[in-house]
Amino acid sequence: MKRKFFVLHFILIILLSLPFIVQAKRPMTPEDLYRIKRVSDPQISPDGKWIAYTVSVPDLKENNFNSDIWIIPVTGGEPKKLTNSPAEDYAPRWSPDGKKIAFISKRDGIANIYIIRIDGGEAQKLTSSKTALYSPIWSKNGRFIICGSRVIPEGKKDIENWTKDELPKCKARTINHLLFRQWDRWLGDKRNHIFAVDSISGIMKDITPGDYDAPPVSLSSYHDFDISPDGKEVCYVKNIDPVPAISTNHDLFIVDIETLKEERITTNPALDRQPHYSPDGRYIAYTAMKKPGYESDRKCLVIYDRKEKRHIKLTEKLDRSVREIIWAPDSKTIYFTARDEGKCSIYKVDLKGNIRRLTNEGYNMGIKITPDGKNLIFLRSYNYLPNELFIMPASGGKATQLTYTNSELLKELDLPKLEEFWFMGADNTKIHGFIQKPPNFDPEKKYPVVLTIHGGPQSMWADRFMTTWFTFQLVCSPGYVGVFINPRGSSGYGSTFREQVSRDYGGRCYEDLMEGLDYVLEHYNFVDKNRIAAIGGSFGGYMVNWIMGHTDRFKCIVSHAGLYNLISFYGATEELWFPEWDMGKSPWEEPELYEKWSPHKYAQNFKTPTLVTHGIKDYRVPYTESLQLFTALQRQGIPSRLVIFPDEGHVISKPQNNVRWWKEIHRWLEKYLKNK
Repeated sequence: MKRKFFVLHFILIILLSLPFIVQAKRPMTPEDLYRIKRVSDPQISPDGKWIAYTVSVPDLKENNFNSDIWIIPVTGGEPKKLTNSPAEDYAPRWSPDGKKIAFISKRDGIANIYIIRIDGGEAQKLTSSKTALYSPIWSKNGRFIICGSRVIPEGKKDIENWTKDELPKCKARTINHLLFRQWDRWLGDKRNHIFAVDSISGIMKDITPGDYDAPPVSLSSYHDFDISPDGKEVCYVKNIDPVPAISTNHDLFIVDIETLKEERITTNPALDRQPHYSPDGRYIAYTAMKKPGYESDRKCLVIYDRKEKRHIKLTEKLDRSVREIIWAPDSKTIYFTARDEGKCSIYKVDLKGNIRRLTNEGYNMGIKITPDGKNLIFLRSYNYLPNELFIMPASGGKATQLTYTNSELLKELDLPKLEEFWFMGADNTKIHGFIQKPPNFDPEKKYPVVLTIHGGPQSMWADRFMTTWFTFQLVCSPGYVGVFINPRGSSGYGSTFREQVSRDYGGRCYEDLMEGLDYVLEHYNFVDKNRIAAIGGSFGGYMVNWIMGHTDRFKCIVSHAGLYNLISFYGATEELWFPEWDMGKSPWEEPELYEKWSPHKYAQNFKTPTLVTHGIKDYRVPYTESLQLFTALQRQGIPSRLVIFPDEGHVISKPQNNVRWWKEIHRWLEKYLKNK
């Protein structure tokens, strides 16, 4: 009887414990990437009580994204969905009185401005533009909303396809100047212009008329036009060089909204952009580079004193490149973000140039400040956490998470954290890297290693959640150790470090990567030294192509959208300042570096099985680069596969295409890494 009692008691304890048994988490799959809701674009209400933001929800079956506007109290709490259109709603902007929000919606097919009241009701369409609108900004008096659109300039005709009426089936394009396409689109005869929209009638006035782009189509920032606090003028970015394909010479201009009188306020021969009026109207803050033709030069924070008409550099002593900037309400302090050794930190600087870093936790972006100047609102992500809203005192300190948009999905997934390491690279220089273990890690096992190389080359692996390119978690989820090194050329480690990749593509950067891989193989006993792969995209694709000609230590390689023949790349890419800076000049003026650093010159050394992927609409690195690589591999009998996406550009971004891309990568890695 006693024994029966104890058995029943034990069973009862087990049954009562069942609700608390935690289900084992699983590795992330490519399909999971399209269960993640993307949080973006926080905007604080004028009374400081609410945050409006955008949530984009992917639909793998329909192969698209739908976004809506949400609001949440600044103090945290339950979010409220403000729009519910089956089309995209995004870019929420509070009216000055805080009673309504202007936003962009595609619900009628073309992106136009809509207005919705916070106290309820349906959104009302404000504009009826036949061309898509973007980046709305209210004037402080509520009279105007300025925005951008891409239009045929007034008085001009569409000459790109001038026979379309008489020969409707002829799709030929007529091109008369360079920079005729960009990233994944043909530019044609349209130009970026800025419009002042009457906030009551919706009537639009073109305030940057003329046959040029304002703001420019290339090298744009988060914020390339702004309206003055008095609502009388707009400061914007424009490039007036006759051949914009070879020029990074963007300058700031001011235009009077009523008279359209224009004034140029910067004459720097390099890149000026991202104008922000101070709340009191005294200054315009912006970022400026020093070196003409160098798109990745350090961006210094500068203020233009409108009263004294002089420019003052505020971050000249900080060897970091300024990204986003916002003014404090009192116009005495500016907050900004900067990439910083594998993170994106938040800094503050006063008008005398005194700088202080407030946080270097995670990857921070989209910073805003509450109207009382006491708190910062921003997006933060980690390698294991997609973007969510956080709040932090403006003086620095601990950040508190406000939204938990993907909490249910994250409960299912085993998302290992990144671990940092440092080692000595080429020239005995200290180099930074990350290592990520696979899900369900067992320290007694040996795991294959995947060296993953970032693009740019002036980019940076960071402790952030990547939803495009080589998502860390998907690199490792099949059971691999991921190695992510920031070699010479990476941003976030100072100007000298970043510049040491230019004119030295296959030099110190390659040595850093190989030294870093050797460090991992020597110092981590759970890695298998005999099962190593390398994968990379864009410049990372260039580097794996270079690797193939210089070592056969890898079991297999994945090359996505990589430069292969630097001479042919120069003739087909769109933004020519990029190769002309990194190789010195054009191939006919200085052919030496194009020859020295081109992977195709070493094709006779190729031995490694290689998966080659590319998008046909890639105009940054035209897909013919990958065709040449694949041909070289096939003609030499090297195991290889080519996967081409006809409807993709430099990044494989459509949901179903991206899942297919990842499945191809996993299939290739498994073939050569899982089978000893």
